[in-house]
Amino acid sequence: MKRARPEDRRASFGSALRRLRTVGGLGSGLAARFWLSKLRGLFRGEARRKALLDAYHAESARAVVATMGQMKGAIMKLGQIASYVSEDLPQEYRELLATLQAQAPAIDFEAIRHELERELGAPVAEHFRSLEPVPLAAASIGQVHRGVLHDGREVAVKVQYPGVDEAISADLANVSWLYALVGAVYRNLDPGPVVDELRARIGEELDYANEARNQRAFAELWADHPLVKVPAVIASHSTARVLTSELVGGHDFAWLCAQPDALRQRAAEVMYRFVWCSMFRHRAFNGDPHPGNYRFHADGSVTFLDFGCVKFFDAATARGMRALHEHHLAGDRAAFRQQLVEFGFIAADSAVSTELFYEYMGFFYEPFRHDREFTFSREYTSSSLAHVFDRNDPRYGEIPKQSNMPRDFVFLNRLQWGLWPLLAQLGARNHWHGIHREYIEGAEPATELGRVFAESWTRWREKRGVPEGAEVWLEREGPRWS
Repeated sequence: MKRARPEDRRASFGSALRRLRTVGGLGSGLAARFWLSKLRGLFRGEARRKALLDAYHAESARAVVATMGQMKGAIMKLGQIASYVSEDLPQEYRELLATLQAQAPAIDFEAIRHELERELGAPVAEHFRSLEPVPLAAASIGQVHRGVLHDGREVAVKVQYPGVDEAISADLANVSWLYALVGAVYRNLDPGPVVDELRARIGEELDYANEARNQRAFAELWADHPLVKVPAVIASHSTARVLTSELVGGHDFAWLCAQPDALRQRAAEVMYRFVWCSMFRHRAFNGDPHPGNYRFHADGSVTFLDFGCVKFFDAATARGMRALHEHHLAGDRAAFRQQLVEFGFIAADSAVSTELFYEYMGFFYEPFRHDREFTFSREYTSSSLAHVFDRNDPRYGEIPKQSNMPRDFVFLNRLQWGLWPLLAQLGARNHWHGIHREYIEGAEPATELGRVFAESWTRWREKRGVPEGAEVWLEREGPRWS
């Protein structure tokens, strides 16, 4: 490995220090504006005070979005997550933070061109017939440009921002702010496993070669599926900082939200099945469910994008995850508690009763714990988040104080609380209980789309000669079975 020169290390340290000063300056600036607005409204009427406070929130929201967008890296990613997870943020913040989901502030194309040519080792014209300078999308780590290869194939070219790897490394190396962030959310939690998992998963997103392997693995797992699409990777035009994939059409999440109910429900079920089938049946999940990572189509099919943050589970962990759901759905409280202990959620000698733990966790299982239709709503997603962190609840307040967050479940929470709000925006309703039993117990399809998925899976196995009943799991190198 090439050793960093002293001047490089000084530059990295200076960059990290500037980032911390920027975040600190943002915080102090927001505080100053807040108290100024309060002083201005001190001797005004109620309507004027409200107008001043609204103006404060609007101005502050613009400042937060501008700062996070320009900083890129892990700090911007936190802003993206906040935009679709937290229903408790003021409306001004959520609306402007939502602009970070699929279209963060882009950087100059000449910088992107230079990075692309450096990575591919030749001028752009040697690799592409054309490459549009205006990006299709810009996010926390890189931006995507539409291109055409010399053989006529249309492609999406994702290029990592110059220097973003140093920026994210600085964010992740500064464990004190990560410990403080985790500690603020889980006050009684051992932050070590959570911080380790955050650093590992977000750090992996910097390596586009790793993302390409993940994407190829998911593309093979879902090959020829009528409703789930994963773009093919163009290996000849990809490196550790450039990822070129086939260009897919389709529409964004806002388009889907404006479509008739039947199409919204169909796409919502596809999204749901993609997540839980991948996890329960194939031991893997893609852990970045923000709205910019989907493309929607008029037939209800969904194209899934961005495989930089993928978690793979070993067989024992996957069995334990299925068992946790099985025990809860079956009402076996003692077995459910024992599984929580084995995973490390709670200590074996915790004084909280088994019944209370079962009730508390039942809130998160609410969409699929009962044999009935359930409709996702904003109220449910907000209350589920509040339920986790409310240490003052008269019945459940002790549980957060005596619970922990195992490393393997850190990004499962990101997945669930990222997916649930999207389903709430779609008004998604379904027999989620039956869908879970398909993937946990091998039950018969609970819905019409369940039959479509089952038939596609049968064709997939037959094409590859996989024996009926054999377990098929996903690894970074692709599907495996035994």
